[in-house]
Amino acid sequence: MLAPPLAFVDVPAGGRIVSYRDGAMAAVSVVEDAAGVARLRINNRQQEGSSVTFRFDARQAWLPLLLHRAPRSALFLGLGTGVTAGAAGEDPTLQVDAVELLPEVIEASAYFQSAGGDAPRLHTIVADARRYVRASARRYDVIVSDNFHPARSGSGALYTREHFEAVARRLEAGGVFCQWLPLHQLDLESLRSIVQSFRAAFPHGWALLASNSLETPVLGLVGRTDADLFDAAAIHNRIAHVALPQRVAGLGLEDELAVLGSFVAGPEALRPFAGDTPANTDDRPVVAYRAPRATYAPESLPRDRLFALLRQLSLQPGELIRPTSDPALRSRLAAYWQARDRFIESGRDVRPSPKVQDMLAQVREPLLSVLRISPDFRPAYDPLFAMATALARSDVAGARTLLIELTEIQPARSEAPRALASIVDPRLPR
Repeated sequence: MLAPPLAFVDVPAGGRIVSYRDGAMAAVSVVEDAAGVARLRINNRQQEGSSVTFRFDARQAWLPLLLHRAPRSALFLGLGTGVTAGAAGEDPTLQVDAVELLPEVIEASAYFQSAGGDAPRLHTIVADARRYVRASARRYDVIVSDNFHPARSGSGALYTREHFEAVARRLEAGGVFCQWLPLHQLDLESLRSIVQSFRAAFPHGWALLASNSLETPVLGLVGRTDADLFDAAAIHNRIAHVALPQRVAGLGLEDELAVLGSFVAGPEALRPFAGDTPANTDDRPVVAYRAPRATYAPESLPRDRLFALLRQLSLQPGELIRPTSDPALRSRLAAYWQARDRFIESGRDVRPSPKVQDMLAQVREPLLSVLRISPDFRPAYDPLFAMATALARSDVAGARTLLIELTEIQPARSEAPRALASIVDPRLPR
């Protein structure tokens, strides 16, 4: 009776507790570090997102949304910081529901709204995601399931065959489902079981990457209610007429190549990847059994699992986009995928440095080689352009040389030529 409340919250040096709520099922806290970065934690050990991951989290909403021709309703299973569902809720043409089991998480998500603005069309529902999917009579154009940590109590049940089948019944005709998976918190054997379960409900499904991150790689499993392929022209038209064009472009989803270029596997690769691994089911929850070992005694680093995964997966344009698609686009897409894999591999040994010269020494030639494979691959162009403009402050000649190379490789983009025209070469007479 005399004992104080038992609240364990690790606070970094110079940081503070912004919010703490002790609920019936979990303790939810928002902790801010000395740099002002806020992080959401459940039971003091599970990071559910932060205030600096807006771009990454928002991509997890918009990638599946852009794959649908004209979505009017979307369901998000899991809320976390609310950035993912909130990014969708900013679209005035979309009605968004988000289901979250812990009311304390919904309350804590208010601290992260400033990262992505208000989401007036976001409707939060306190409920168990599995039960809501099975009991609700409503259908949705797009359903997005959060990247639940498999070691969190009950999360493994959101990766079962039975749950995926229930999700498929909740989709409208032509609907799109995306299940995000935290590859940085999963071992490949558990992933195989989840893919096996997913394929039972979506046998013609695909896999894509949320970003090119090596430290926190997130894989998405994408399924449709039919066996149809994606229409590249429809995705182009969708992006051209989206209600928030600047927001979408700011997420690196400026065209159909950026969207379709995120895919890493189709049904022909996912089938052998799953192999004869037992599916994760309600009566055989293998993911929940393996989660503690994968969490507390991982056998590999996240980046190593990503490299190993990409070596086992493959994709051809004919598995993803309709045969009527522009043949030139099919070739560009294949080159984009090859460049993407080279780009990820080239980051293996890069050591971040605040000095532009040090970074250029590491990444210049690898990134230029990526652009020579696919001039459309903006994730290689953009950092080189940024470093070239920064280099111009101290090494004009070096900056001009790099900008000339960027212009020659990708003449369709105007950034490098404009920057080049504004830089005066000191070797030339004035």
